Amino acid sequence: MKARLSILTLIKSRPLRRAQLNGVSKGGEHPLWTRAGFKPLSRIQLIPLVGIFLGTVSSGPCFAATVQEVIKTISTLSPVQRKKTIEDGARKEGQFVIYTSLSDQDNPKVMAAFEKNYPFVKTEVYRGTPRSALLKASTEARAGRFAVDIVATAPSEMWQLKQSKLSTAYLSPELQAMPKGSYDPEGYWSGFEVTPIVVAFQTKLIKGPDIPNSYQDLLQPKYKGKMNLGTEDYDWFSVMLDSMGQDKGLAFMRGLAKQELHMPGASSRMRVQLMLAGESGISLAARGRRVVEFKAQGAPIDFRIFEPYAGEPNSLSIAARTPHPHAAILFADWILSQEGQTKLAEIPRLSIRKGIKQRGSLQDLFVKDFTFVNPASYGANTKQLIDQYNQIFGIRS
Repeated sequence: MKARLSILTLIKSRPLRRAQLNGVSKGGEHPLWTRAGFKPLSRIQLIPLVGIFLGTVSSGPCFAATVQEVIKTISTLSPVQRKKTIEDGARKEGQFVIYTSLSDQDNPKVMAAFEKNYPFVKTEVYRGTPRSALLKASTEARAGRFAVDIVATAPSEMWQLKQSKLSTAYLSPELQAMPKGSYDPEGYWSGFEVTPIVVAFQTKLIKGPDIPNSYQDLLQPKYKGKMNLGTEDYDWFSVMLDSMGQDKGLAFMRGLAKQELHMPGASSRMRVQLMLAGESGISLAARGRRVVEFKAQGAPIDFRIFEPYAGEPNSLSIAARTPHPHAAILFADWILSQEGQTKLAEIPRLSIRKGIKQRGSLQDLFVKDFTFVNPASYGANTKQLIDQYNQIFGIRS
């Protein structure tokens, strides 16, 4: 109130001289004053100036802590003090913004569960493909607009966010309960759910002793012409090469390519459906959740888990210029926590925290440890991996 009175007092007490509203006068003087003093303005001309002044005073100077400063501060606190500091800060911020590739069906359920726990934080969600979520964040950053707090999407995009310096390092205490390989040791991404990659087969066509027991079995002559693979299964390809080693992995892939694979397209769901219709007996790099769902519905399908057991994580990164750092940290901690991971499993999503019980037969996908797609390996070598994949399997780019 004192600031408001002072500007009004100034306006009333200081006679102002006539001024041009825009530009500099011919004599080089500022439009609002001359050497003789202030130039008078009409009341209409004063209204916007008063509004600007009052808006500036009411909003006050902005000295909000950066996310890096917040992370440094809470790292020194006890668990109780840490929790209180984060929640108090999030309460003042009041919201957070997330760009994600989580489905339109499931992401509202995730956000509703979070808001139920923390009703003082409202969530704003942009949902797109992994690529569009990344492009939105990077395009806004280039324009000097920093609206996003968290990006939650696929491995390659996690790597690109880090390389573009659009994400920041944050190692949540909850990561202690997460499996090895699901998060960046430096903290630039943290996996919170997984897409298991299995070998599915049609039980009417592949039976008993003909069911393969390893990836090497698939090179046997009896499987020639009986398998399908997607045209863009680069994530699975990356895990196989990382686990087997480049030379051995590429040799295996070349041997697999000689098996006259059916490669009808990129969709795993479509390939599994074609397999069920008798197009092939085995579907490689099939997405485990869909396979389990088909099996539960009574379809003639089953699956095997081979080593390496590839898992594609859905991960989150905290934006380097997050406008709501406390709320972003609060959400990251929550979705990695026992409670958050349990809520994901109830949706159901395939959460990865150790000890979480998955819904129904989805638990069958967790009998072995995952070898997670590594954003640092996959993201840094995406073009090379795609070129190798296309060359080996004869795909025209």
